[in-house]
Amino acid sequence: MTGEAFALTYNFSCEELKALAKIARENQDKIPKILYNFSRSVQNKVYACMSIDEVEKTFKNESNA
Repeated sequence: MTGEAFALTYNFSCEELKALAKIARENQDKIPKILYNFSRSVQNKVYACMSIDEVEKTFKNESNA
């Protein structure tokens, strides 16, 4: 199956996406480059689930940690 595309159908809740994005951000230096597109897709979907205020608060909290 090397090199072949694999489709996974799963409907993530906004809370699940936020949790995945948080894990990805906290461990971005450990995420293999091969998962970059997946990570970006999760991040983009999270932005769609959050208000601008929520995004700003999330990033502000991360930068203050």
